[in-house]
Amino acid sequence: MNNQKWALFSFQGRMRRRDYWLYSLPVLVMVLPTLFYQGGNIVLDALSIAISLFAIYASIALNIKRLKDRNKSPWWIAVTFLPLIGPIFALVELGIMDGTPGPNQFGPDPKGRGGDKSDQGGNSVGEDKEKDTAVFEG
Repeated sequence: MNNQKWALFSFQGRMRRRDYWLYSLPVLVMVLPTLFYQGGNIVLDALSIAISLFAIYASIALNIKRLKDRNKSPWWIAVTFLPLIGPIFALVELGIMDGTPGPNQFGPDPKGRGGDKSDQGGNSVGEDKEKDTAVFEG
């Protein structure tokens, strides 16, 4: 639960593509019914608004962590709100392109890559293999 809380509510750290898609797709599936809801029931109206607000907040948090993984300022999130350009930017920059290998100004590589001296397995010499492949929990 801690990892889900970090992924959906925190703006700290970096997020790899795999985790970005694993969290973004369920948020999208959850918000789709609210896009087609016509209204008329006060309880469903309130639920629709709550789900939409959650989805907007979670999407911004996920996108900012991906931007940080790409070594871009979180202010690039503004581009995602532009018509036509925004969805293309989000798909390519956040969903397709790989993050910066190794640590960057926003934190350690969530894939565990990096370091000056590496063995053939990609682990830094003298580092514990389990630590090198651990999922970043922010």
